[in-house]
Amino acid sequence: MSPRDIALAVFVVSMWGLGFTVLKPTMAQFPPILIMAVSFTATALLLMAFERRRPATGHLAAACIALFAVSGQAALIFTALSGLEASTGVIIAQFQVPLAVLWAWLLRTEPFQPSKLVAFVIALCGVMIIAGLPADRPAPGFVALMIAGGAVWGLGQALIAKLGRDDGAVLLKRVALHGAAQLILFTLLFEDGQWTALTTGSPAAWAGLAFIALVAFALAYVIWFDLMRRNPVSQVTPFVMLMPAVSVVASIVFLGERPGFAVFAGGALILSGLALSSGVVRITGEGATSDGR
Repeated sequence: MSPRDIALAVFVVSMWGLGFTVLKPTMAQFPPILIMAVSFTATALLLMAFERRRPATGHLAAACIALFAVSGQAALIFTALSGLEASTGVIIAQFQVPLAVLWAWLLRTEPFQPSKLVAFVIALCGVMIIAGLPADRPAPGFVALMIAGGAVWGLGQALIAKLGRDDGAVLLKRVALHGAAQLILFTLLFEDGQWTALTTGSPAAWAGLAFIALVAFALAYVIWFDLMRRNPVSQVTPFVMLMPAVSVVASIVFLGERPGFAVFAGGALILSGLALSSGVVRITGEGATSDGR
């Protein structure tokens, strides 16, 4: 990855980390799937207004990408976050990175590497520690939803690389349109009280929703989709490992959360797995590519 792409990836995951923290109090006013529906509707409308290029990615491919990379993962992950502390949720969510690499192998968009299978197992052990230690144990149902959301997100990232035919803004315009429609359907099917929430929201709640919709989603996803189109999945997705640092610090400072030992111990294993998955740490003897990676 070029230095510019690295800087863009750091910016995106930092905004996602802050978004996790902002999302927690925002969900006290708005249902989680409704927040995602508003976010991707705003994203789709902005891109339709300012991005004039015609997408080469077909509607069926875009709908498939949206189901996994947008609506499915958002419904699962942010519903899970409603029952978890923001710091715990964002750490468990990092399991999605080795899952994304696993999907890339299964779909044959990237070659198999034994070190990344080891990384998957290490990260899985970290999730099990967070979910299983007696002290500070989170609700298992919400942990399961978060893991399922990570698996769906990982498949979505592989599908972006396999099915996408456009750069970030053009691809996201079509994907966000399908994702918004899917999320509107999901919130109507699985949530209630949407109109009351929208008509009684405080300025602070609407400010949180605006940050999530315009910065953590519209801007961040345009950049992310472009990065995913121009770089290998295994190089881009490991930057998500920066999210816990941003979100945990923000959750402690702004939400008063105090993560327990299990969160830090499990988080250390998950981040170790991500470091191995990203190539920051290498297993001695594993072959390198011709460019030294």
